[in-house]
Amino acid sequence: MPYLDPHYTEEQFRNLFQKLLQMELKLDELVSLQAQEHATTVHPPLRPEYLDVIDVSKLLKVEQKTIYNWVSQGKIPYLKANGRLLFLRGEVDNMLTRRDEW
Repeated sequence: MPYLDPHYTEEQFRNLFQKLLQMELKLDELVSLQAQEHATTVHPPLRPEYLDVIDVSKLLKVEQKTIYNWVSQGKIPYLKANGRLLFLRGEVDNMLTRRDEW
């Protein structure tokens, strides 16, 4: 090998090559771990998720009549579309976290 320093022995080159192989294997492991971490990252939906009265009553574990009462009292934010009451999933989740305040 003319491009390598001639004062190194064959054994030293083998050791160096083995160390390089070990480094390559460790780098491959890191890359695969990083890919796994990226694959498990949770991304929020691009569009807000809307729930109807039935879904909200199941999530909050109350009757549908209670949801209608909360709407009329202004206790729960809602949207009305084509005569249906719709609720943003994020706002319902916030209500779940603040459930002890009710």
